[in-house]
Amino acid sequence: MSGPHGALTPAASLEATAMFAIRRILCPVDFSEESRRGLEHAVAIARRWGARLEVLHVYQAASPFDVVAPDDETAVTDPQLDMLRTALENFVQPMAGNVAVTLRLLHGTAARRPIVREAAAIDADLLVIGSRGRSGVERFLLGSTSESIVKTATCPVLVAPSGAGPAHDGRFRRILCGIDFSAPSLRAYRYAVQLAAADDQNDAELTLLHAIEMPPELCDRQIAAAFDVAAVRTATEVAARQRLERLSPGHDAPSVRIVARVAEGRADRQIVETARQLHADVIVLGTHGRNVVDRWLFGSNTQAVVGDAPCPVLLLQPD
Repeated sequence: MSGPHGALTPAASLEATAMFAIRRILCPVDFSEESRRGLEHAVAIARRWGARLEVLHVYQAASPFDVVAPDDETAVTDPQLDMLRTALENFVQPMAGNVAVTLRLLHGTAARRPIVREAAAIDADLLVIGSRGRSGVERFLLGSTSESIVKTATCPVLVAPSGAGPAHDGRFRRILCGIDFSAPSLRAYRYAVQLAAADDQNDAELTLLHAIEMPPELCDRQIAAAFDVAAVRTATEVAARQRLERLSPGHDAPSVRIVARVAEGRADRQIVETARQLHADVIVLGTHGRNVVDRWLFGSNTQAVVGDAPCPVLLLQPD
């Protein structure tokens, strides 16, 4: 997969790669600049893949005390609905171009449930949302709608943070996948391989990154004096690189190249910095489950990556 210094060699792929496709995309919008950014990326990906794109706006009743059934469009009057439809059309049309877009209005006292239900109803292959980046990361990931979407959606979620910049052609040429050898990160790896192998111009590059965090005790002079810290660091790096190289699935796919990288430092910082160095088109990460411990894990590295990422972040939920 890679040489001793991380040099690129032809990669392997998965037998299922030929079946991989993004056919249906859901993009919820709220008319904010963040959702505009998410929509730009959704349109670009839909155009590249020839996918069906549904743009969803979830509206609320005028008063929080209104009693309405979920998804009941009678929560507001027909003239108000017409105004919402017109606003949605005006928001989407300048970006949609020649992409076929379905517009959908749903009522909800909170946006998350209608969005997640709609993604399941249309069997979405991808859900695309925008975020506010580091300046508003708490609004994005700490108890907000977007965190709930990421944690409860049954399909991959692509987050377009403020640092992602404008969408390009919807291709993923340079893919960065963070690997900590947990089951979620290995699922992200499998998805990243398929995403790279599906590139129609056969020049995709997949970088696998594992970050090593040396125990802080080794920085203590007295403790470090009893150990060969350099030897420990080298052995740890070699073992991690070997584990990355053993991930190769074993079927030739010359269109995909994989490089293994091992870095020292906090995982989120190394992922963001490597993405900048590579000019990555996307970062692929696996999220953990939904219990208290996994919630803490999700709120650490993943939250920080999304807050600072220079490109979209694609999040894979557990099987």
